[in-house]
Amino acid sequence: MNNRTVKKATQDWSVFSDFVKEMRPGQIALGLFEALPDVIFWIKDRSHRFLFVNQAYGELWGHPPEYFVGKTDADLNADELARVYMQDDEEVSSTGVPMHNKMELVTRKAGGVEWRMTSKIPLYGKSGELIGTAGVSRRLDQREGHPLPAPYRAMSKLVEYVHEHVSEPLAVDQLAKLAGMSVSTLERRFRSHLGTSPKRFILHSKVAAACDRLLATPMTISEISESLGYNEHASFTRAFTSVMHMSPTAYRKYYKATSG
Repeated sequence: MNNRTVKKATQDWSVFSDFVKEMRPGQIALGLFEALPDVIFWIKDRSHRFLFVNQAYGELWGHPPEYFVGKTDADLNADELARVYMQDDEEVSSTGVPMHNKMELVTRKAGGVEWRMTSKIPLYGKSGELIGTAGVSRRLDQREGHPLPAPYRAMSKLVEYVHEHVSEPLAVDQLAKLAGMSVSTLERRFRSHLGTSPKRFILHSKVAAACDRLLATPMTISEISESLGYNEHASFTRAFTSVMHMSPTAYRKYYKATSG
């Protein structure tokens, strides 16, 4: 970039900066976030209490936005999940380092899960002190069962294959062979397009299916384990707990009680 280009870019940014200074605060961001039904947005204070959530966040839980003011994740989620969410908040707060595009399974009202890509940033006061955090999370399952945004369509066949065969044992080398590429190339593609490894993606897909079966069917834990291609009940429980931070039994008990 030559000096003339740098100078022009600086001037262009200066024009925008002057424009923002003349604007009444709060006109753009909150209004636009309300116009995005698949994007949830929130602001929390330093103690991780909600100060604001958008309409989409309220709809995710079945409450009006004002219901959340003053509450923490501990008031909304099972203890194990709340601990994970609040640890992320504390990490962002204590380090000042934003968290970008964390792919995770997020619980909905009365249980069930959906795939989301979550980002969080620290918020600072006029004197430079940290006063809270803000977060945004967008739903990835634009088509039911296919958590893949438009920019990542090159991976769509593999994603569809995983979901269509979620009840079978699935291996990374199996996906690599199906895609006609080496395991190392497959690993790079998954991390580039989905921000996770193929092994982790398979795991998350099976756990998402397990969550649905735990709440929507009378199947026992062993039956669900077997239906998802696990040879051992204990292996399934460990895998489920590693993602949802609670056992399948605890998940079913908590969200059945919540919906009841």
